[in-house]
Amino acid sequence: MTLTTYFLIFPLVGALVGWLTNWLAILMLFRPRKPVHLPGWTIQGVIPRRHAQLAERIAETVESRLLTQEDLEKAMSSVHWREEVDRILFRVLHERGPGSIIGRIPGISHAWTNMMLPSLQEVLSKEIMRLIDGYRKTFIQRLRTSVDIRRIVQRKVEEFEVQALENLIRTVASREFVHIQVVGALTGAAIGVIQGIILLVLG
Repeated sequence: MTLTTYFLIFPLVGALVGWLTNWLAILMLFRPRKPVHLPGWTIQGVIPRRHAQLAERIAETVESRLLTQEDLEKAMSSVHWREEVDRILFRVLHERGPGSIIGRIPGISHAWTNMMLPSLQEVLSKEIMRLIDGYRKTFIQRLRTSVDIRRIVQRKVEEFEVQALENLIRTVASREFVHIQVVGALTGAAIGVIQGIILLVLG
């Protein structure tokens, strides 16, 4: 055999085999989507086969590390309701309530807008905020017992079609998949060079 065979053909064949092997490994993450039954063997892509387990693990991770019940409670506790309450009260009192009539009466409209409305809104706003604060703990306790984050996430992932899941993963990790295939080709080429050197020395 010539040096071309040792240091060109072997590396090229090795690169092709390495690239093809890694390409096939990536493909088998997703395909075949449905089980293919062979004598004593069933072939199916890793993600379609483990869809339910994947949903369970994702749900477990989300609940324990990403969005815990404590996170929800902190988010609810940190909500500032005063501005929203004031906005709603203004609409109820001024735009839809008595203000919609009083505001049209000459001589009274000015007093309503600048004196009566702010005072009434302040009193009602404080009372509503007092009620909200009083029921906040009760609401948070009910939230803890009624909202099952793990089950919600698990159900959503299970309902996620395998095709959509594949598209999502390929979109996010497309560059990494290319890198894996390139590394396979380079590794195969390196093995081909080493094989050529060994055969050249032994020959």
